[in-house]
Amino acid sequence: MNFLAHLHLAAHTQSSLTGNLLGDFVKGSLPSGLGPALDEGIWLHRKIDAFTDSHPEHRAAVARFEPPWRRFGGILVDMLYDHWLCRHWSRYANIPQPDFLRQSYGRLLADDASLPEGLPLPLKRMAQQDWIASYHQRDGLAQALDGIGRRLRRPLPLGEALATLDAGQWQAGELGFLRFYPDLMRFSEQQLAHYRETGGHAGLRP
Repeated sequence: MNFLAHLHLAAHTQSSLTGNLLGDFVKGSLPSGLGPALDEGIWLHRKIDAFTDSHPEHRAAVARFEPPWRRFGGILVDMLYDHWLCRHWSRYANIPQPDFLRQSYGRLLADDASLPEGLPLPLKRMAQQDWIASYHQRDGLAQALDGIGRRLRRPLPLGEALATLDAGQWQAGELGFLRFYPDLMRFSEQQLAHYRETGGHAGLRP
């Protein structure tokens, strides 16, 4: 999953927003040395990503992309899921999305000073420049994907992959997301509850 989903799931489970986003940047075994709350968030992030990648709806969404785009299907679908989460935000959250993002960015930037090396640069820029707001529109999503594509080993206009989906494929992917996301919310709740019940001894590895 991408940034917005991880932020939303962190808030939904009342776990660390910063920890959940650090899951993309902190590698290796836990504890990380960053503290229990951040380790819990990193652990949940890893669980969420593993569940997502193995879910039939996510696999079906990746398969809708033809080569050569399918190679990047995981990135494309994770970004599409953030787009559809934006579009259907009121189904899953009681707070308006602009307010949620403002509060989330504030929390991230407040935590920046307490981290040994500060926030990873992409997270800091996301919070300062409000990247996620652009995900709501398809053009904004394509531009965000192009930005990711420029950072690949062999740069390519990744946003062009969206144009390869016809209307039926787009709708099928969106309906698949709407079936998948409640599963992910329940999974996140259950996993974190078990983690907390066992004092983190449920297993720190994903």
